[in-house]
Amino acid sequence: MKRNIIATTPEFLSPQELSHQLKCMAVLDIIMNAKEDDWLRRVQKYSKGEAYSVSNGSGDEMDIFFEENGVFIRGFDHENDLNQFGANEWDNNFFVETYAGVPKNFLEIYEEEEQKEYMTFCMWYDYGAACWKQNITEGNDGGKDYLLGFICKDAAKWAEWAEDYYETEIDLAVVEKVYGGGKLTVEDILRLNPERDAKEALSEMGAI
Repeated sequence: MKRNIIATTPEFLSPQELSHQLKCMAVLDIIMNAKEDDWLRRVQKYSKGEAYSVSNGSGDEMDIFFEENGVFIRGFDHENDLNQFGANEWDNNFFVETYAGVPKNFLEIYEEEEQKEYMTFCMWYDYGAACWKQNITEGNDGGKDYLLGFICKDAAKWAEWAEDYYETEIDLAVVEKVYGGGKLTVEDILRLNPERDAKEALSEMGAI
């Protein structure tokens, strides 16, 4: 398959917008799921630096890292044909070509080589060039549109997803407060999830 490196600004969030959306989703997931049920959370913040894990709990996932020189996204759609673990024949050139040009510090985030192999697409934002970059496999986006679709760009979209996922009514006003950067209260948390330990949630949200 032919792969071409591109330097473009696709219809996607700026790093600032992306950071905001992920933070909001991580906060909302903390409200909806106690720490012992964090496996149900779609977005979780890693403990070091600004970095997030995004997962649907069914084998599809993304890592998103914000570094001094840019942003790195590694996505893995387990049902995509570019998943080398499901391929009839392992194609190491896929990784060589897809990671070509990726700044060294992004790839050094992963201590084990196998971690980098759970990838069907990757893209990165270059602060110097002020654009997103990606090595594209012709005819297959590696699940990029599908995986990036996990990110809810506004309160209404998150509330719509959450009502389906949690099978309950969602107080949109609280979600809008989160996306608007408002300071949440115990009452806000209980309006969204009456069964949540609100003080525990506020404490955990403080780390974000």
